[in-house]
Amino acid sequence: QDTIRKTQDTVKVQDTIRTQDTIRMISPNRGEIVITQPEFRGGMTAMRQYIDDNFVYPDDAARRSVNGKMEVEFTIEKSGDVSYVSILKGLDFSIDEEVLRLLKAMPRWIPATKNGAPVRYKVSMPITIRASRSKKSGTALQGIYDR
Repeated sequence: QDTIRKTQDTVKVQDTIRTQDTIRMISPNRGEIVITQPEFRGGMTAMRQYIDDNFVYPDDAARRSVNGKMEVEFTIEKSGDVSYVSILKGLDFSIDEEVLRLLKAMPRWIPATKNGAPVRYKVSMPITIRASRSKKSGTALQGIYDR
């Protein structure tokens, strides 16, 4: 299975060059390996907009003014589909359920690639939830990728 996951030194790397969305490694055994991270179509701004437009702050959480930071993890498949969505650090049952619903319904991403071929890629990211007086929350997406 071709899955890229950030782990502890699984390949001895002589030289690594990393830009914001690409990792270029030179390995004595495997030659050059170029990895690009998956991208939400339209970038982070579009992803924030998707979350803001589609997150519905649960009534019970609103009554209790639940706020805080949670951490989620999911896999971007070779096709760009989102799968294996999970909550690593939950905030509140009803908010956790809403975030799971939202992430599972995400549109396709541009998949990660390894030497130009699409590969599965595990993404983890924090999401900050801020209570709002309206049904829509002022959710804040803070950062993405890699643990």
